[in-house]
Amino acid sequence: MNITKRIKIILNNKLIFIFIISLAILSILYALKIANTYGTMDFPYSPTLLFMDKINPYEYFLFSKDTSRFIAAQYPVYAHATYILFSPFSYLEWNFAKATWSIINLFLGFLISYIFIKKAQINKIISLFIICIFCTSTPFRNCIGNGQLSFLILLCYSAYFLRNDNLKSFLMGISYIKYSFMPIVAFILFLKGGIKQLFISGIFCLIGWLIFSAYLNQNVLDTLFQPVLVALNGFDTTLARGDLYTLFNIIFKILEIENSYFIIFIIFFVTFIFSKHISKLSDSLLTINLMLIVSLFTFGHLIYDYVVLFPALVYSVKYLNFFRAKISILIILYFWFGIRIIEKIKMYVIESNIIIPTTYDVVINFSLLIVLYFLNFNIKSNSFIK
Repeated sequence: MNITKRIKIILNNKLIFIFIISLAILSILYALKIANTYGTMDFPYSPTLLFMDKINPYEYFLFSKDTSRFIAAQYPVYAHATYILFSPFSYLEWNFAKATWSIINLFLGFLISYIFIKKAQINKIISLFIICIFCTSTPFRNCIGNGQLSFLILLCYSAYFLRNDNLKSFLMGISYIKYSFMPIVAFILFLKGGIKQLFISGIFCLIGWLIFSAYLNQNVLDTLFQPVLVALNGFDTTLARGDLYTLFNIIFKILEIENSYFIIFIIFFVTFIFSKHISKLSDSLLTINLMLIVSLFTFGHLIYDYVVLFPALVYSVKYLNFFRAKISILIILYFWFGIRIIEKIKMYVIESNIIIPTTYDVVINFSLLIVLYFLNFNIKSNSFIK
């Protein structure tokens, strides 16, 4: 009897089935509670309000001595177009705005679950089980609780399933608002469709930049690189979980070298190498899966961004009878549950309220993401190496 049939038999037990669904519901309710009390720290509400008040949020962050208009850590670390996209929220009072975004975010989480599961053609019982696991994961709760944009980014990546190349490129380009997910998309679209598709993918952010500059009556050249400057100053690399950018920052700090732009160049080069590897594939689900894994191990990400491993879980479950798929699932579960469990144990042992990832943690997580990439690239194998 294969493992898929065993899971079906287990899930046919009503008590187990109800228990799993109950855990998922409790996790969702807890996420919504966090989002609507002390959470929603990353929701771009504050910079959007500044923009609508004709104050440049990037300059406010970079040069203002008083940054009290930022709620929690709502720094303007995203592209110009973000604050135009989220401008409707500026007409809502803060409590209503974060409640609305938490519901939208939850809907996006279910929507992307449906899209990827449908594309993988997984049966209903297993599909429901996957969604429940997804909903109970730490990244899922953090994404909703922190008001993050990771579900939106994942939805943009799902546009790769579309047959219309121009629409595909435009919708995927919306993900450029979050720079850490941008390079792999840009390279893949360029390698697949040339300069035309690369240009189309940039239209959303390009128009956003022009509208942003015109609305604030500022020179487009002055505003062009402001999001990058804020991102470099506003992102705390000590909290990143396991990526090449963080590793190079650690190495350069030991060597007393300060050159963030050189590190970014190296990351872009590495991303391009992997892009050439991925661009030869014809399986859209696998392509999206690998693109997201590359994004995770190249640029810095916090724990909520690991929701983008959902396509990898779906792809692994699809080929669950293969040994590599089983190992792949274990690695994903480590990122979804293991990291936080280990952190809780550390916090208990050293009696601390917060744990900063160590160099050891970063190396381990980076290595596991690399392994995950190659496991998924050739998942139809019962050998770990070949």
